Formats: sequence, C-alpha cells, structure tokens
Amino acid sequence: MRRSLPLFLAIVVCLAIWQVWLTWRLMEQDRNLAAQRSREHLEQTADLALAQLASWLGEWDLRLRELETMPPPAVLQSRLPPHGSLVLFAPPAQPATYPARPVLFVLDPPASAPLSGPAFETAGKLEFRDENYPAAIEALAPLIQNPAARAEALLRIARLERRLDRSQAALADYDRMSRETTVSPDGVPYALLAAGARCEMIADTCNQLHADLLNGRWPLRRETFEYYWNEVNRLRHSAEDPPKDSLEFASRVARLQEQWQQAGAAFSGRTTEADGSLLMWQATRSRLTAFSVPAGWLETAMNLPVNAGDIRWRLLPMQALGPRTVHPALTCRRAARRQNRVLQHRFHRQPRPQPCLVAGRHRADALPRTGGRPCHAPRR
Repeated sequence: MRRSLPLFLAIVVCLAIWQVWLTWRLMEQDRNLAAQRSREHLEQTADLALAQLASWLGEWDLRLRELETMPPPAVLQSRLPPHGSLVLFAPPAQPATYPARPVLFVLDPPASAPLSGPAFETAGKLEFRDENYPAAIEALAPLIQNPAARAEALLRIARLERRLDRSQAALADYDRMSRETTVSPDGVPYALLAAGARCEMIADTCNQLHADLLNGRWPLRRETFEYYWNEVNRLRHSAEDPPKDSLEFASRVARLQEQWQQAGAAFSGRTTEADGSLLMWQATRSRLTAFSVPAGWLETAMNLPVNAGDIRWRLLPMQALGPRTVHPALTCRRAARRQNRVLQHRFHRQPRPQPCLVAGRHRADALPRTGGRPCHAPRR
C-alpha cells in the first residue's frame, strides 16, 4: 500500500498537468478561431468598402469631366456627400462653388492697367510737390465724370479731403467709391479700398468690412486679404483668426489653380490630406473643375452591413505609406475585443483599376486580389 501511494500521486499530478495543458490548448484554439473569424469578417467588409469606394471615385471623376456650369446637374447634386464642395474655374471668371461658399482669396485676381493722363500728373505734382491740396482736388474733379477714371479720382480726392480735415466730404467720396466695381492697378477693388478707409474713420464700419472679408465679396490675393484682416483686428482691438475651414478651402483652390497654370495642358488627379479630406480635379485648357470633401466623408459615403459598425475607416496621404507608395491607401482598423492587438488591412487602388489587398506587416504578404505582381506596401 505504501509503495503504491507515490505512484498514485504521480499519476494524479500528471493527469492534472495534462488537464491544464488541454484546457490551455482549447482556449488558444478558441482565440485563434475568434481572430480568424474577425479577420475574415474584416476582409469581407473591406472588399465591399473598396468596391463602393472605387465606384464612387469613378463616378465623381466622370461627373467632373462633364461639369461645365454652376449649379451642377441634379444628378451630380444628388451624389454629393454631405459638406462636399464643387469648384469651377473658367477664366476670365472667378472660381464658382457649389454649394455657394466664400473663397477668401484667389491666386490671380483681376487688375486694371495703370491710369495716367495730364490731369493725374498735374494733381500729383500739386499734392506731393506743392502740397496745394485744394488745387489738386480741382484738377481731379473733372475726372469724376469719366467712368474709367472715376474710382481712382474719388480715391485721391478723398485722401486730399482727409488731409484738409474735411471728414464728412471724405466719407461722402468713399461712399460713392464703395459702389464702384472696378479694380485698381494693384488688383485691389476700389470698393475694398473705400471700406478700409471708412473703417479707419468710423469704427462701426469695421464690422461690415469684417463680414465682407469672410463672405469673399471681392477676389483678392492672399496678401491683400491678410493685410485687411489684420487691419480690421487692429481697429477692433481683437486677435481673431479667419475660420480654419474657409482658409484651408481657399488655399486648396489657389494651389490647384497654380498647378493648372503651370501645367498648361489637360490633367487630372486626386489627393488626400492628413485629416482624411479628399480633393479631386479634372482640367482642360479652358476650364478646371474640382471636388473637395472634408474629413469624415467615408463613413457617410459607404453603405456597409450593420455588423460593420465597429470598423473605422480613413484615407491616408501618400506620404504616410512610404516612399514607394504612389497612391493613397484605404486603411481600416478593428480592435479585437479579447486581444490587445489591432488587425490592420490596407487597400490600394492602382492607376489601371485593379484594386489589391495589402494585409499584414511585411512586403511579402502584399498580394493582389486579382493576381499579378505584388503591390508596393510600406515596411512596418
């Protein structure tokens, strides 16, 4: 009996160890099975999302090629995601947007030819050399009847009236000038020059000039916009910044217009920002059409199954995917509920649409879904 007791205890210990190992193996298999199902669900949902995204982008490319006027056709209006903006630029007109939103500044605003003539030369000598302000006003007065020179004449007369401390007369001249639609040789609208001068003389008018700048009333260079914005802040004793979304939108439009002028030919493309916003464009020699969508548009654009609510999507800029990546990638992440890791899948859309799925962390795992050479995925 004493001899069999150690043997019995050894058998019990072995059985306990085997039971613990078997339980651990079963738990490991359950975890692996859950991870595999989660990965399969993610891949299926990602394939659906990629197909929808390719369809959306292809349709928007086609619509941009056909866009010639604003507002766009009803078919295109119905396909716009929330908060999306269309831009149409066809010189000599200024950029038009749909839905209507202000463009705070443009790359190349219109400008008039320098004004010259005996009357302006005489008035300049009387003002700056002789400092005979009343005589300079008399020399400029006949030019008010000339529509081509009226705005410049009123600007100079108002300046002379201020030097003579005739505030009311200067304000009356600025009021007449504010109704002019012409532009100075520097590319600054005479109405804006009048508003800025009135703002210096009457503080209450600063609020109106502030609203006009925000509403994009005039096509201005960025430097001109920033100058008058800072002047309004100075006179209002504030340090307010322009709205960030309006500033970024105007910057995108200006950059796109500059690229179009430099290209000098038809071109198209799309790009994504770090926040996931999207910009698409189609350009010919005569017009440029663009489509801008803010961050968060993917969730509203894609129609995914109900059980895909725990998947989050975002477009990454090309720079975030490494030097060999030439197109934006669609990244989806789904946090595993019972694990401390994140399953990641990347999808690339090739220039000749053969979308490929890039999964895992190594370049060897990046295999096209439709066969062919591997996609260029960044090393992690």
